[in-house]
Amino acid sequence: MKLKTILVPVDFSQESFRVLDYAILVAEQFGAEVHPVHVRPQVEATAIERAGGVMSNYHESISFLQDRLTDIEHKHRLKFPPDHCHIRSGRPFAEICKLAREIDADLIILGSRGYSGLKRVLLGSTAERVIRFAPIPVLVPRGQRYEALIGLTRRTHFKVRNILVPVDFSDCSAAGVNYAVFLAEKFKAELQLLYSMQNDVGFLAQNRTSGVLAALHEADRVTAQNKIEEFKRLHIPSNVACETEILTGYPVDQICAQSRRPEVDLLVISTHGRSGFQHALLGSVAEQVARYAKCPVLTVPAHPR
Repeated sequence: MKLKTILVPVDFSQESFRVLDYAILVAEQFGAEVHPVHVRPQVEATAIERAGGVMSNYHESISFLQDRLTDIEHKHRLKFPPDHCHIRSGRPFAEICKLAREIDADLIILGSRGYSGLKRVLLGSTAERVIRFAPIPVLVPRGQRYEALIGLTRRTHFKVRNILVPVDFSDCSAAGVNYAVFLAEKFKAELQLLYSMQNDVGFLAQNRTSGVLAALHEADRVTAQNKIEEFKRLHIPSNVACETEILTGYPVDQICAQSRRPEVDLLVISTHGRSGFQHALLGSVAEQVARYAKCPVLTVPAHPR
């Protein structure tokens, strides 16, 4: 695995440039290059405050982006070469994914919100589609850890000490685990493998009058514990610290609840995209987790690059 080229969509909102700041901190840790991209929707919305019709003209879009990047260059003491700055026109999610392939990007970092009310330029309305169709991992920064890092006025570094990794024991979820291991080895971080049991027996076992159902639920938990320990043995190298946890409930709720734990710096989750993993549980919940989690979320596609 490598992380040398990072693609960062911007929609000229303040939030998108905050995400760009965040992406630069990530890039510095890996010695990566940052490529900002602005996608002008085919049907332009020009009601952005103080931007006027800046997105209605290609050259004005370039000028506006370069002006903002100049401020960021001074702040971070880096340069954005002209061939690293991209202006596209079309459907935002499609152009972002297409450009990621063209420049051989290793990671996309984009915000989950932009200008409210402007759905055609709002990154938040695009993020879920990018997560679904991107050929590479997508990082959505959010939560208190993200806000604290961006809010610091002094020079700081991007760090990861604890990574939450939901699994469902499928080949799909193995992709997320492998990427989490890559990050854990880079930052000497600890992994937390999480499996969320979701079945009728677990739900009915709340009825304490049914000893049979409670016994079945306990049997399911023992089976899940055996599976997660075997999964850990197969996918986690001995040099990476790793803990396991099994919870019962709706996966999105359980995963997002665990993302609130103060020690969690990053959540890494697999997504099957359109690769045929229809029966993999995690691929169907990754987009919802990216929307509601309380920490930065990194989605990793299980389909080939």
